[in-house]
Amino acid sequence: MSLKYAILGYLSSGPGSGYDLVQQLDGGLGWFWAASHSQIYPELRRLKTAGLITDTATTVGEKLEKRVYSLTDQGAHELREWTCTEPEYRPNRDPERLQLIFSDNNGADAIRRHLKAHLDYFTKRRDRLVRMRDRILSGQNARVQERLATKSESDRAMTLLLRDLAYGGDVRRAELEIAWASEALARVDALAQGGDSVTQEQQGASSGLD
Repeated sequence: MSLKYAILGYLSSGPGSGYDLVQQLDGGLGWFWAASHSQIYPELRRLKTAGLITDTATTVGEKLEKRVYSLTDQGAHELREWTCTEPEYRPNRDPERLQLIFSDNNGADAIRRHLKAHLDYFTKRRDRLVRMRDRILSGQNARVQERLATKSESDRAMTLLLRDLAYGGDVRRAELEIAWASEALARVDALAQGGDSVTQEQQGASSGLD
């Protein structure tokens, strides 16, 4: 369902082609709603049929036809309605934690590899999110700049704040996963070396945390 609103939200900044949208969902918006190319174009057709977007054909070069999509008033209204509703939270599915729970027969080295992969993934994710956020806040994201150009000064500040909050929230999530994986590696190492696995409560007490 949210692919629909990702597309409407993207077009609320101005017209764009299907290719533009694919690029955006591979990059910026893709952090919050990933979609394959095979999902995007059928959804564009459904939104057009529903009257939420329109399209116009332009010729690129001598023969290539490019379709540019725009948000209709009905589409803008539906997007506003959606952003005013409470979000629907999906049941949790965490294959990484599930794998970890049943890794007790694999040996310490395999468990370390599992945790190290988790650590590496979220370190890279955090770094990319920080770069993306910094590009937006420093005026280097063309699509966001198009959106800002249509707004008053006070509204521009809110537009940037909301993007800072969204990307910053995912940065914090990644940092929590990095901290968790680092702690988990230390505890697995301690147990594998013949010591006791330090509990979170013991670590908090030794560091002066409540």
